[in-house]
Amino acid sequence: MMQHKIIIFSLLASFLIFAPTKSEASQLPECQTSECVEYFKAYRILTKRGHSSAMAMLGEFYYAGYGTDKNLDKALKWYRRAGKYVLDAKYKAGVLYLQDTHLKDVEEGLDYLGYASRMGHSQSSYLLGKLYLGGGMVDEDMAKADKYLTLAYEQNNYAARHYGQTLYLHETTKDLPLNALYGLVSKDVVTLKQEQNVSGEQTAAVTFPEGEMETLDVTMDTFEGMFGSHIAQLNHMIPDTSKGTGSNIPGQTCAKMWGCSSEGDSLRIGDVMLSDWGLETIPFRIEGSVFNIR
Repeated sequence: MMQHKIIIFSLLASFLIFAPTKSEASQLPECQTSECVEYFKAYRILTKRGHSSAMAMLGEFYYAGYGTDKNLDKALKWYRRAGKYVLDAKYKAGVLYLQDTHLKDVEEGLDYLGYASRMGHSQSSYLLGKLYLGGGMVDEDMAKADKYLTLAYEQNNYAARHYGQTLYLHETTKDLPLNALYGLVSKDVVTLKQEQNVSGEQTAAVTFPEGEMETLDVTMDTFEGMFGSHIAQLNHMIPDTSKGTGSNIPGQTCAKMWGCSSEGDSLRIGDVMLSDWGLETIPFRIEGSVFNIR
């Protein structure tokens, strides 16, 4: 039991393996240029009109310090407001509540992630599954871990699929009581041949879903173009949070809320909302955990 907990804690330390490496990261940068300030002001105006996706982006600006000073309290405020309509923002509010800051409230964070998971947000399901599997921040609960990891796997979350397959194939975790998850993984595994390469990594021939990694190609020189396009689109849209418009539907994802834009812009803007979260957001401090599964 102790050995498998060490393995799980090591996996938990990198719980957002869907994100790019630091050198390739598409995280919104800190920026105080006049251009960045103007984008911040434009989004602030759009929030006053009632656009939920602008509220979500304003939270992103406060979190990153883009066009304004970094302010976690204001970031949380706008993520919470947008979270009534945008699931990515709901997820980010939940993650902020788990962060080791003055905002930390684990129960509140679990509530936010649980809501987003119930509405179909796969990354929330994935994170909840890992939290319950590893214990520490929350009590270990294998039944809940199986439930949430299975949900994320069924929703074709790339990181959840990779993580589930790693658990399924590794000698120390293959016998964990994750029956629903392992049942799905076993159907996807083409061969169970495990090869040890020179670096000690395990490999297996596994069928992965296509398209999940295509949204990780945002580069810094595309932010301004995205923001300009998004602002122009919102200027021609009825605010989705306005009473009486018939469009204030809670639980929408960023892609759905920005459905009037091109598919490429929707994916890239959604990537801004999720990229890099976990690399710095929650610094899990796991002492004595030296076993790494690649």
